[in-house]
Amino acid sequence: MTPIEYYEYFKKDLEPLSDDAIIARFNQSVELRAFGVARQGYLKALRASLDERNIDYSAVGDAQTMRFDRKVTLVGKVILRK
Repeated sequence: MTPIEYYEYFKKDLEPLSDDAIIARFNQSVELRAFGVARQGYLKALRASLDERNIDYSAVGDAQTMRFDRKVTLVGKVILRK
């Protein structure tokens, strides 16, 4: 699969999930050291899902990077690091 195909696959996978389920998926990625084309597509889809839901993830990232060193919690529409 290409990076775009992975992105589209994961985007569809994340779409029906609740906000809390998206956060659970984020937390599954904490301290995960694997990286590749599939992971790149997944992370891009995760960021897009957070943006579409208007979830503030500034505590863990910005438009270019995202930190997965600590688990997070969702308070309203704001991600907070634990």
